[in-house]
Amino acid sequence: MILSTDERQPALPSRGLRLLETAVITLGFPVIGWLINPDDPLLLGSGLTWLLAIAPLLVGMRYGFALGFSSGLVSVVLMGLEGWWYHGDLLNDSSQRLPVAIALILVGMVAGEMADNWRRRLHQMTVVHRAQSTRLEEFIRHYQLLRVSHDQLAERLAANPFTLRDALKALEAKYQALAPGVDVLRQHGNELLNFLALHARVQKAALIPVDRQQRLQRQSVTWYGGDIALPWNDPMLLACLEQRRMICLKSAMDQGINIDNSPLLAVVPLIDVEQRIYAVVAITAMPFIDFHRGHLHLLAVLGAQLGDLLQQTQHTLQGESTDHRAIVAQWVRHARDHQLTSLLITIDFSTQLSDIQITSAKDSIVSAQRGLDRSWVTPKDDGSQRLYVLLPLTKQTAFAMYAERLKETMAAQPGIGEACQYIDVSYQVIDGRRSARKLLSTKTRPEASHAHA
Repeated sequence: MILSTDERQPALPSRGLRLLETAVITLGFPVIGWLINPDDPLLLGSGLTWLLAIAPLLVGMRYGFALGFSSGLVSVVLMGLEGWWYHGDLLNDSSQRLPVAIALILVGMVAGEMADNWRRRLHQMTVVHRAQSTRLEEFIRHYQLLRVSHDQLAERLAANPFTLRDALKALEAKYQALAPGVDVLRQHGNELLNFLALHARVQKAALIPVDRQQRLQRQSVTWYGGDIALPWNDPMLLACLEQRRMICLKSAMDQGINIDNSPLLAVVPLIDVEQRIYAVVAITAMPFIDFHRGHLHLLAVLGAQLGDLLQQTQHTLQGESTDHRAIVAQWVRHARDHQLTSLLITIDFSTQLSDIQITSAKDSIVSAQRGLDRSWVTPKDDGSQRLYVLLPLTKQTAFAMYAERLKETMAAQPGIGEACQYIDVSYQVIDGRRSARKLLSTKTRPEASHAHA
């Protein structure tokens, strides 16, 4: 699991605590000055005018422009009250106090603005880090899957044409063809468990769905190899949900987890790249010869791949219920608040293309998506179809390379060939200036167009 930037940042206190700390810092230094010299609590006559500047500087650096500016104003008010109390005039010795008052306000403003600027840059880097971490996690999983699949090919007969990746692709195609509203884990959990048992040589296991609150759904358990007495508060189950990774006997002993009388050998989470757990597989029996580091690694990889499969299937089954405008609006907000540019690709399929050609083209485009990319199809007024492809964190200059790669992909598809001229590709830059509604409006004129795919 990749440690996110949010977990490394110290969280800011609540608004009330920030206001209280601002007041304490702003008033604390004059109190210290009064203890040092009651006749001149602000030490203005001693040449130590920096005593008042410390509070706006500290508050501005810690909490930003608004509270830094407020602290400077309060310090100026304290100067006026000190002049009225000791000299009977708010503007006593204005030639000395006026420059000090201006300096106090400027110190709070400059320090606060610099702090806000760095905080905005930190938020920008947080969004970029989160997106890049997701892409890295997806790449690592595909790499591990290819590695495991290659090792299996070396062990099997050369005449066997099927690999683990082929089996996953077939399973993915089957689940994407399901009717909307189907509960995959409830109705097809047995098939998922059989797939895992077949490729990982598991003898006894239980597939336990997990809800969004990370609670085990005991009433929907699927068993493989017969029912067993499974303790629902087993420390290995709880550790898997907490750490969001596979827990086996060895890792449990290394962490000091109590495994006395535990029937479990390993707990494998079905987790996607966004770290959401859909279910856990509690393994209670498997061949002793397979209980080694390499095979346990295979279990973890399969659990991650099945988690990604469940995520993709869930988005597919939701169909038009998915709020695509909200997805675009999220990256519009990132572009407006953090200056992170994205691209919204528009691919129009002419009515002169057959349904088979359009389906083949859409499948090839969607299959080449990255982990953060999103795509969906909308009908147009003239009866043709439009495919939107959202490319987060992509510069405008990348469109030419994307269109060229798309042209080569379409030309290589059987049944399309010269029909590429009936596929128009255009793009819009998500820079925060236009809302998601305007970007997705069919009346919006694309900023640039690649005439034919």
